[in-house]
Amino acid sequence: MGALGHYLEENGIPTTQISLIAEHTQHIKPPRALWVPFELGRPLGTPDHPQFQTRVLLAALRLLEAQHGPVLESFPEDAPEPAQDEAGETTWACPIPSSATAAKETTQERLVESLHREVAELRPWYDLGRERNARTAMATYTPEGAVSLLADYLLHGSPTTPPQENTPGEALRLAVQDLQTFYFEAASSRPDAGVPSSQAFDNWFWNETVAAKALHTVKEICMESADKELRSTATVCLVPMPR
Repeated sequence: MGALGHYLEENGIPTTQISLIAEHTQHIKPPRALWVPFELGRPLGTPDHPQFQTRVLLAALRLLEAQHGPVLESFPEDAPEPAQDEAGETTWACPIPSSATAAKETTQERLVESLHREVAELRPWYDLGRERNARTAMATYTPEGAVSLLADYLLHGSPTTPPQENTPGEALRLAVQDLQTFYFEAASSRPDAGVPSSQAFDNWFWNETVAAKALHTVKEICMESADKELRSTATVCLVPMPR
């Protein structure tokens, strides 16, 4: 984004941006940037804190008052913390039960069936959240479309219908991003659930869902592909890197 900012400014369009990694921004030197001390993937801080997020946006927009750059300012506030119990642990736990158990799935066919069932169980909560918020962060696939693409890899080793606008690696990456967004929005949608921290969501998603088992299996399949980009996608984009 910083490099794009230089290009836009050269064509007479003022720019500003939010930066999550100050070192990168200092190196690129965009015309105007606001560094925020939030975790990666959350440039506006904790979800569902509109007043706080508005302050972040206004701080970034105020940088447009600077006639010349580069300008890099730091946002002075930390993101609001999720609710914690007396032991200091995040209190969120997914309130949506799942009848599918990934550990019991011994064949790819059974895994696909369980994945379809799990998504169907979560779908009403996702729809409720989308209706209440009048938006969704899913950008490319429907939940069922993302599952269908994963099912193709699980059952056939590759898509039965090759994507027309993206390479197989790009299509798989976008499908996985949208599927995780679906799970997050569904799990956050019940009025009494609250919004999970990224750590709480990751603990639930990667340890308790069929989707996580499916993604690990798809990764193993793609690592054997002759497609170099698909192997790279499997290595970097499907499951978290070991810490």
